[in-house]
Amino acid sequence: MPADANPDTARPTDEIVDVLVIGAGASGAALAWSLAETRMRILCLEQGDWIKPTEFPTNGRDWEARCYAEFDISPNRRARDTDYPINDDNSIMKIANFNGVGGGTILYTAHYPRMHPSDFRVRTLDGVADDWPIDYWTLEPYFAENDRMTGVAGLAGDPAYPPHQPNMPPVPLGRTGARYARAVNALSKILTVGPHMAESGTGATVCGGM
Repeated sequence: MPADANPDTARPTDEIVDVLVIGAGASGAALAWSLAETRMRILCLEQGDWIKPTEFPTNGRDWEARCYAEFDISPNRRARDTDYPINDDNSIMKIANFNGVGGGTILYTAHYPRMHPSDFRVRTLDGVADDWPIDYWTLEPYFAENDRMTGVAGLAGDPAYPPHQPNMPPVPLGRTGARYARAVNALSKILTVGPHMAESGTGATVCGGM
């Protein structure tokens, strides 16, 4: 769909396509984008709606209440027309998703942690699950491209993550963050600023942020 097209415009239902992408979340939308300049006909299906930035809870003073209502991380509590019930009673991992164009990125809190090289070798190192068929460094250029496109900021040298150079400087800590940093320093601890969206201090997030 062209960038200037109206998402509400009716689309043909009988066209033959070369690539069908199910879900317009972080992965599906990125895949569709990566193929956009090819000659292939690409269709991306998403059961949810387009969410306008003006609808984000952070635009109003009631944002905290709305984050536990129509923007809750659980579809069971969110109960939008595009949601479906999830039974995760027997799982230690609870559902956190969003049905809409953008998927879970609609709810993200601007934090962009990277995987670790050890995450790709859990069978070898920890004796659980399976090792990935590729390693972290094979994917590192794609992590870097994603950081560049989405405007990820941070500090180089963070020992919590593999070595890499953030594209943008970190968002200022603000008065509360600076006070917290002074308290951490007083305890002789190390305070680091994790990878995050550069716009996170401007209300670009839906429910949270720095």
